Order: sequence, then C-alpha cells, then structure tokens
Amino acid sequence: MVDVAGSIGGVLSPVLEVGKWLAAPIWRQFKYLYKYSTNFKKLEKEVKKLKNTRDEVQHKVTVAERNVEEIKQNVKDWLKDVEKTITEAEQLIQVKTNNPPCFKGLCSNYKQSKKAFKLKWDDIDPLLQQEKEFDQVSFPTIQQDIWLRSSEDYLTFESRNSIMKNVWDALNDENVYMIGVYGMGGTGKTTLVQEVGRKAEQDNLFEDIAFVEVTQTLDIKKVQTEIAEKLGVNFSHDSARANKLYERLKRGKKILLILDNIWEDVDLKTIGIPSEMDHGGCKLMFTTRTLDALQKMGSTNNFKMGILEENEAWNLFRKMAGDVIQTCELNSLPKDVCKECGGLPIVICTIAKALRNKSHPTNWKVALRELRAPSPKKFIGLLEKEYMKMALSYNYLRDEELKKMFLISSLMENNTSISDLFKHVVCLDILEGANLTMQDARDRLDKLVRDLKDASLLLDGVRSEQFSMHDAVRVVAITIAYVDHHVFTAKNDIEQEWTDSVKLKKCTKISLHGSSTIVSQIWHNDLDCPALEYFYMPNSYFRMPEDFFIVMPKLKVLNLFRLHRLSLPSSLHLLKNLQTLCLDNSTINDVAVIGKLKKLKVLSLKH
Repeated sequence: MVDVAGSIGGVLSPVLEVGKWLAAPIWRQFKYLYKYSTNFKKLEKEVKKLKNTRDEVQHKVTVAERNVEEIKQNVKDWLKDVEKTITEAEQLIQVKTNNPPCFKGLCSNYKQSKKAFKLKWDDIDPLLQQEKEFDQVSFPTIQQDIWLRSSEDYLTFESRNSIMKNVWDALNDENVYMIGVYGMGGTGKTTLVQEVGRKAEQDNLFEDIAFVEVTQTLDIKKVQTEIAEKLGVNFSHDSARANKLYERLKRGKKILLILDNIWEDVDLKTIGIPSEMDHGGCKLMFTTRTLDALQKMGSTNNFKMGILEENEAWNLFRKMAGDVIQTCELNSLPKDVCKECGGLPIVICTIAKALRNKSHPTNWKVALRELRAPSPKKFIGLLEKEYMKMALSYNYLRDEELKKMFLISSLMENNTSISDLFKHVVCLDILEGANLTMQDARDRLDKLVRDLKDASLLLDGVRSEQFSMHDAVRVVAITIAYVDHHVFTAKNDIEQEWTDSVKLKKCTKISLHGSSTIVSQIWHNDLDCPALEYFYMPNSYFRMPEDFFIVMPKLKVLNLFRLHRLSLPSSLHLLKNLQTLCLDNSTINDVAVIGKLKKLKVLSLKH
C-alpha cells in the first residue's frame, strides 16, 4: 500500500525522495562536516610530504640528466601527476582559507571537506606509495662519440674524393666484410674514416658504430673494453669477454667497427671479432701505415692515402693559418712555407697554426729556413724531415709552461682524461701562477690542453674530457724530452741508454707503458736516479724490491698503475719529497707506509 500510495504514474513523490535520502547513512555526511578542520590539516601535512618527496625525486632526475641518462617514463608521468595534484590541493586549501567555515555554508563546508579527504586518500597517498617503488629513476645510455658529430674542420679534396667514394661503395656492398685505409702517418687516414662513419650515421646505414684506436702495443683487454662500452655490453667474467663480444657483433643487425691505427695484423678472434665466414651484420674498417698488415688479415678492399696536391695543400694551409697570410709584408712567404710542408696534412696543420698570429716576416723566414734545412741530430728514420717540421710547432709555443705540458702529455696514452693528466702534473711545478688552489690548477690545466689542441699538438679524444696525440707528433715530443730533459721511456735503447749509469743519473722522468721488463732487466745494476722527479709504470708485473726507492730522493710523482702485492715497498717512506701517489686499479693489502709521506698532496686510489 505504501509503495502504491507513494507512486503516482511511476514518479516518486517528494516525501519518499526525502525519506530515501534520510534512510542513507547520515553519519557519513555528518563526518565530513564534523572533521572539516581535521581533513584540511591532514591534507596540508600530506601536501608538504608530497612536495618533499617530489623535490627528492626531481634531484635524482637532475643528477641523472646531467649524467646524460634517460629518465624513465613512469617517473616523468609521476612528476606530472604530482604537480597536478599539488596544484589542485593548494587551490582547495586557498579556498578554505578565503572562506572560513560557518553555519550558513554547511553545504559548501561539506563539499570542501569531502574533497580534501578524497584528495588525500585517492590521490596523494597512492602517489607517495608509488614513489617507494622507484628503484631507479633513469636508464644509463650509450653516449655517441664526439667524432660522429658534424666536423666543421673537415675539408673535401679531389685527391680524397675518389678514396672516399671507394670506401663508401665498399661500405654499402654486402659482400665486403673488411675495408682498409693505409698510408704514412699524418696523411689524414683517421680523419677520412671518421667522416665516412659520420655519413653512415647520418644515413642510418648501421645500427651501431664503434671507433677504437688500437695503437702500436696492442692491449686486447683495453680494445675489448672500449668496444663493449660503445655497444652496451657488460662483462661479468674476464674469461668470457671474447665470447660475449663475438655474440654481440655476430647477432647485431648492422654494426660498423672501426679499428684505427693498427701496426700489425690483429688476431680478431682473440678480441672477439667474428671472421668473414660468420660476421652476420658486422663490418670492419681499419687504418694502418702498412698494406702488409691488411693483407695478412685477409682484407682485399684496401685504399691508399697519399699526400695532398699542391692546390689542396694551399687551401688547407690557408684555412689553418687564417687571415695572417694576407699580410702584405709577407709577400710569397706563406706559399713558400706551405710548399715546404710537402703536402702532409699533419705537417701543414701544425706549421700553419704555429704561424697563425705571426705577422712579422722574420718568423716566416726562420720557419722556412728550418723547413728547408732540418737538423739531423735529433731525429732519425724515414720521417726524419717530417718529425723536424712538426717540432717547429713546439718551438713556436709561447712559453715554457706550454712546452712542459706538451712533453708531459706525450707520456700519456691516447684518450687520457684531463683529470688523469692533472694528477701527473699538479705537483711537478709545471703550472704557473702564484698560490693556485686545486680548482685554479684544474682550470689552468684545462686551458693549456685547449691551447695545445689549438696548436694541433694535441687532438680531441673519443670524449670531450679526453685528449690524444698524433703518433708522429708523439715521436717528436719524446725525442725532445729525451735529448733536452733526460726523459726516459720504453722507446729508449735497453743496451745503451738504460744501462748507461751517467745518463740515468741525469734522468728526470721515467714513463713505461706496459714495459716494466725494462726495469727488471737493469735492476741488478741498481736503478740509480738521484735526479728523478717522475716515475710512471702502468700494468706493473715487476717484482719491486723493498729497497727500490732508496736512490730516488727527489721523486715528486709516483704512479704505479695496477700494482699487485701484499704491501708497498718499505723504502717508499724514504721519498721525503713525494707529493703525488697514484695506485689506481691496484690490489695491495698493507698501505700503512703511506702515512709516513708527510709532503703528500695527491693520493689516487681509484678502483
């Protein structure tokens, strides 16, 4: 009866509508009014917590972005939702502030309180919970090498165009696996293959492109590591390095691997590079000085790089020397100097840049005279004249600070970071300036490296913070360092220089790249070096005697890379003037003797 009486024509009466509303759980509605202030206090507290959490996540994101890492999409979405929620909550809090609760506004108070409650429980709390699930905010990315970016300094030459076309055609030929570019040092082999690589990158010819310098002394592990870094391969065990690289190169869709500056035929399988029979989508490109190395490796598509034609050499010289060549007083001197450079790009660049700001004819006349009649006393071999021409750029360096920096840089490996160079030079009295702080010294070093790059004596490394040196220029530097400053390297003759006690007593620096055998061969006669200030021996497997440092009283910088022994030699404490000690990548149980080195300023224990 009630249902019939309460419904007329199928429409609920107002009385039943009110009854239905009253029958609902009234306490829920009243709760929002009763807890009006509490809900807003909780909301304000949670908004503050959410802001702090957002700031923490944003800080992690900023650090990751500065480290050139890719931010995860769910983190981006979370930050976007957080900003939206915070804005909505702050607007609601502002409305509440502007409109205090009152009896007449019960309906409005109810809605605001309900919205505050729901914002906390339905939006803010889930966002805070979601943040706890972020194990990482970013993915590490594989950085594109600097050389793959456009090169403004690259010039096209007719004598190079045919080689470029041949290399490019071979690169596009699916039947070609190996490509070789060979010629004497300084002809621009590396520059050409990098330009080919840039073009291949722009045309999306390969999925990945890796450029690795092999150097004269092949370090298989280093080559493997560099290839792996560029292809995103992680090694879990040293024993499986070659196998893992092999699978990555074989299974990759299309990969171009450039091995620059090989000096002899390379055993590809030892590194982990597939053979021609099972290379998959991998393709190899080499640069070398000898055709023999390419032929031994089975490369049949080989292209020779020669010197530049006369007009090409002049165009390159003019670009590198700048507007100074238009100085009237110089007359024909710029063209005469360019002609004496013999068309070798590395010589042209170094000489032209050395004379770039020299407008007085005397500078050019001296350069021309030295180019035409180089001294045979310091350099020998097939590239005697070229070495002497390159030494001219050293002679034209503006001061002793740059000259010393150039020579010490020649003792470093290619792609050395400026921070590693800093450890070698900061305590050698090379950097000029009164009361330099460590940061001042770093800034000074960075400028000197850039100056040497501008003078073509240093080159860019694979990455922006690294530097390299052309191998021909390095020969010049090491020769100058030995003749003028008694610097010994692995290139010194073991039977003559290393066993000459008179010469060793004058020795100021020793740098040995993987050649600790030299020290072990002469140790029985004592390594008596009273003038030695710098000692660098990486990859050291030499069993260093306890009294090894007894006759090195002036030693300031000691770098024993990859030293493996139970304790440091006890005689280390005798080095009263030692200011820099580097033991990177070493395994040493007892280093207590370091505490006795009272003048130590730089201690590097990386890895």
